[in-house]
Amino acid sequence: MRKIGILHPGQMGAAVALTAKNSGHEVYWASEGRSAETSERARKTGLQDAGTTARMSEICDTIVGVCPPEFAERMADEIGALSYRGLYVDLNAVSPERVRRIAGLVTANGAGFVDGCIIGQPPAGRGETWIYLCGERAVDAAGCFTEGPLEAEVIEGGIGQASALKMCFSAHAKGMAALRAAVLGAAHQLGVLEDLERQWSRSGPPMAQAVKSIEITAPKAWRFIAEMQEIVETFESVGMPGDFHRGAAEIYRRLAPFKGTEKPDLADALLRLTLDVSPELIAHRGK
Repeated sequence: MRKIGILHPGQMGAAVALTAKNSGHEVYWASEGRSAETSERARKTGLQDAGTTARMSEICDTIVGVCPPEFAERMADEIGALSYRGLYVDLNAVSPERVRRIAGLVTANGAGFVDGCIIGQPPAGRGETWIYLCGERAVDAAGCFTEGPLEAEVIEGGIGQASALKMCFSAHAKGMAALRAAVLGAAHQLGVLEDLERQWSRSGPPMAQAVKSIEITAPKAWRFIAEMQEIVETFESVGMPGDFHRGAAEIYRRLAPFKGTEKPDLADALLRLTLDVSPELIAHRGK
C-alpha cells in the first residue's frame, strides 16, 4: 500500500484520488488555503488531510499534480523547494516543453518524475476516462490507478509524450467546441442564425449539437483559457500555426463568466460571445 498525495482534489483531482483509494492506497490532500467546496469534496472522497503541502511531502511516497495549467509549474516549484524525493506524477494539461521544465524542478533534488495526462470528463464509471503515463517510472505510477473509475495506460516515449497527446486531443475537442461557439455567435450577430439552422438540417451538424456544445463548455470555459495557450506553444514548437487556438482562448475568455452555472441559456451565451462587437457591425445587422 502506498501513501499518495493529491494536489488538488478539484472535480478531476477527486476522481484521481478515488481511483487511487479504490486501488488500495492511502490518499491525502492538503487543506491549507483550499476552499470550503474543495474541503467538502475531499471529505466525500474519504481523503486524509495532511494539512500542508510540506507535511504531505513528508508523509507521501507519491504526489500527483492535478491543477489548472497556469498553476502547474508553480506547484512543481513548491514541491522541488521542499527537497521531495518520492515520485511526482504530473497530470496537468501543459505543453511538452513546459512538462520538461516541471520535471527539472522536481527532480533536481532526487525525486522521480512521470509525465501524464487525463483524457475525458470526471467519470461516472470505468471505461470513460483515461490517464496516460510515460517516462522511466510510468509503470510504477500506473500501479497507483488499477481499480477505476479512471483507467491507466502507459505509452512509449520519454517525458513530454503524454502531454503531447493531451495537447493534440484537446486541440481538436476543445478547439472544435470553441469553433462551434464562434460560428453561432457570428451567425447571431449577422442575423442568419435561423437560416444556418435550416441549412444545417439539410447538410450539416444538427443545431442541437452545437447548442449542447456551448451548454457543456461554457461552465468550464475559465479552465480552458490557459490550456489553449499551452496548445499554441505546442503547435508553434513544431511549426504549426497557433492562431486558431489563440482565437479559441478568446472565445473561452468571453464565456468564462459562466463558471459555476449548470446550464447557461443560449441567448445569454451568445450575448457574452459578442460583447466586444463593434457598433458598426451592430448597425449593419439592423439594416
